[in-house]
Amino acid sequence: MDKELISQAIKSLELIDIHLYSTSIARFEEISADSYPDEMAQQNKISIKAEFLEKADESDDSKLIHAKVEFGLRFIEEEEGSDIKTLAEIEACFIAKYHQLADISEEAISEFMQFNVVHNVWPFWREHAFRSAAQAKLPTPMISLFKPASE
Repeated sequence: MDKELISQAIKSLELIDIHLYSTSIARFEEISADSYPDEMAQQNKISIKAEFLEKADESDDSKLIHAKVEFGLRFIEEEEGSDIKTLAEIEACFIAKYHQLADISEEAISEFMQFNVVHNVWPFWREHAFRSAAQAKLPTPMISLFKPASE
């Protein structure tokens, strides 16, 4: 994580909106919050993509950036012979919309996408995953505070 590049991006970007773009819940085995295998575990995923859109105003050089952040978790059970059986999964895609006020390097945007965008969207994902699991009567997922990958 390059804090200087992130700082450059923060000065040039303004968060406009965060919204849920898509979501899915799938159950592959009959599990519920009341009854699930002792050997059940959880796997998590995160994917980040940025899309640069047309100028917000033709009279200036500003741009819109849509950062698409996909999260997922699945409840799994390891079977004999190290096979993994997926029991259920929750996935969601969020869009974080930013207004780019000034030119910044691709490196600064990339660093910002890897840290700040996920940091901005993380609370939305946590709330969505908890609510979705409760509504589907799935086990409560373990979603810790966001911790960026170490250098």
